[in-house]
Amino acid sequence: MIFHKNNSQNYQNEFQHNKENLNLNNINEQGINNEIKMDIEVQPNASNELMASGATNCSNNTTNSIESIKSNVNNPNILFYPNKNKNNSNFQKPNESINNTKIFDFEFESNEEYVSFAGEYLNEIYTNLLLDEKEINIKPNMKYMNDQKDINVQMRAILIDWLIEVHYRFKLKSETLFQTIWIIDTYLSYRQITRAKLQLLGIASLLISCKSQEIYYPQIKEFINITDGAYVKNELIEMENNVLKILNFNIVSPTSNDFYNIISKAFNFDKKQFYLGKYFLESSLIDYQMLKHSPSVIAISCSYIVMKFFGINNYKNLYSNDVVREECPQKVIKEAAREICFLVKNLSQSSLKAVKEKYSLSQFLNVAQYCEQK
Repeated sequence: MIFHKNNSQNYQNEFQHNKENLNLNNINEQGINNEIKMDIEVQPNASNELMASGATNCSNNTTNSIESIKSNVNNPNILFYPNKNKNNSNFQKPNESINNTKIFDFEFESNEEYVSFAGEYLNEIYTNLLLDEKEINIKPNMKYMNDQKDINVQMRAILIDWLIEVHYRFKLKSETLFQTIWIIDTYLSYRQITRAKLQLLGIASLLISCKSQEIYYPQIKEFINITDGAYVKNELIEMENNVLKILNFNIVSPTSNDFYNIISKAFNFDKKQFYLGKYFLESSLIDYQMLKHSPSVIAISCSYIVMKFFGINNYKNLYSNDVVREECPQKVIKEAAREICFLVKNLSQSSLKAVKEKYSLSQFLNVAQYCEQK
């Protein structure tokens, strides 16, 4: 499938190359041919050991590894916000009632899909994700663009649209994409960047995410190739090291994809329902304004849209549980759902076509076209 490029007069200088020149012919698909399928994988609590091993599992090309990570508080080039400080009096510990609480009633069946997915642990995984979401100290700031001098929300949208396309062409896991966007937004919350380096940040974040999520992933030269030679190897390695340093190797966090995978299991979504929710979920990545909602709210909102779309009557169970109601209020969920629907409608008329074209493919049951027809 070849994606059609749509040039924008207003932002043609955002990157050092034109999107039409995206060179994917040299991508070596051997070893990374992970077919996109219905099998859902959920990442439980990410330990420091996982983050360290994933981030430091560099290829032989990465020669300039970071020897030590020190505090960046005194660095004037880094933007720190009060709510990022763990010792801040405003920082609230998660409600301990979340622990050992049954979130959803799962109907387990004796089939290999549930066995491979370890369904009996889904409630524990979901509650741990909620805890992690509240406890995480380093995360995107929904107002970080106010502190960026050389980039804007449109440039971010173009970058993410391009990364969605690259992610699909590399046949990477869904978790890799969502983690990549999280790394980008978190980095930009702490550090200013020029528009000339924005795409470099994108591929460096994708490389880092691949190292922590994928078994086989593209090599550095392949990441350089997709930029049509706009950057060189040393620049990518330097940016990778810089990102890891600024984030202090905290590169894994619960994403909306993690929550959605569990919810789709809890309510037994079929493939069309599942892919439609993923269509809304990936579309939400493009809109900077969606950062005001937590990943769990976005996941529940996309599930809410799917259940209303297909007339699934037990949609109220999405937010009826005491814990979920506290973390994801019904009013917030419905507000986010309206915003996502508005976003998807507008994206279909914009030049950012990666998500729509991806989910118009037969392997995703043409859910983007199905949504427009309805």
